Order: sequence, then C-alpha cells, then structure tokens
Amino acid sequence: MKRLLRAEIDRALCVGTSNCAEAAPEAYEMDEDCVPHAGAEADAAALLAGAEACPVGAIRVFDRGSGEQVYP
Repeated sequence: MKRLLRAEIDRALCVGTSNCAEAAPEAYEMDEDCVPHAGAEADAAALLAGAEACPVGAIRVFDRGSGEQVYP
C-alpha cells in the first residue's frame, strides 16, 4: 500500500537554498519568492528526500491519514 504524506514548509525558517527542489524536483518547486512548494501528489520517498535535504529544517512531513508528523 502506498503511503500518503504531505509536507509543510515553514516560510519563516526557509532560507531559499533550493536543496529540497534539487533533491526531489518531482516533489518540490521554488516559487518567484524562492520559497519551495510541495506537490500535493508527490511520492512519499520524494517528500522525505526533499525534507532531509533542507539545511535549516524548514520542512515537516505528515501522514495524510493520521496527521502524525513523520519527519523530523
């Protein structure tokens, strides 16, 4: 069964390195303000890879069903 996750990006913490988008371009993209946005249908592994690549820990990942935080 495919695990469904969602990512939340803390805009106050994000410094716009784009590491998340480089690590997982299928899951994250940078907007015009250099702030990443997570794709709604992104694969769980990609969401986690992008979150792990963030040098300031601005990305949290949650289970869509339970709402439980799974990263960090």
